[in-house]
Amino acid sequence: MKLIITDTNIFFDIISIGALPEFFSLDYEICTTIFVIQEIKKSDQKEAIEVFIRAKELNVIEFSPDEIGEISEFKTNKSFKGITDKSVLWKSLQLECPLLSGDKKLRVEAESQGVEVHGTIWVIERLVDNNMISKAKGVHLLEYLKRVNSSLPLDEIDKLIKNFKK
Repeated sequence: MKLIITDTNIFFDIISIGALPEFFSLDYEICTTIFVIQEIKKSDQKEAIEVFIRAKELNVIEFSPDEIGEISEFKTNKSFKGITDKSVLWKSLQLECPLLSGDKKLRVEAESQGVEVHGTIWVIERLVDNNMISKAKGVHLLEYLKRVNSSLPLDEIDKLIKNFKK
C-alpha cells in the first residue's frame, strides 16, 4: 500500500462533501501530522477524524523536540505562518511520499522541492477510477465541492464533471 500524507484543508473539503469514509477506502496508507489534527477545531469535524484515528486508518505522526526544531529550521522558498504546512512538507520529503494539499502556496513549494502533490479533485477522481463510487456520485461530490470551496480551480472541476457524464 502506498503512503500519502495530507494537510488540513483536504480534510475540511472531504468532510464538507461527506466523503470521509470513501477517502479512507482508497488504497493508500493515509497519514498526517499532529499539527494538522490540532488545526481541526470544530467538534463534528474532530469527531469524524478521530473515528479513523481510533480505527487505525489514519496514522498521526508526532514529532520529538529535535524534529520540531528541524521542521522550524527547514528552509523553504515560501514563508509559512505556522509549523503545520512545513510539517507535512518536511515529512513527505522524509518519507518520499505524495502530499495532498489544496493550499496553493504549499503546493508550489512542494512541487519546487520535487514532491508529488494532489488535491481534493484528484481524490474524487481516484474514487471514480477505482470504482469506489459511481461517476454519478463523483459528479454529485464535485458539484457540492464547488459550492463549499470556491477557491478550487472551477474549470478543472467542470472538465472532470463533463468527463464523468460521458
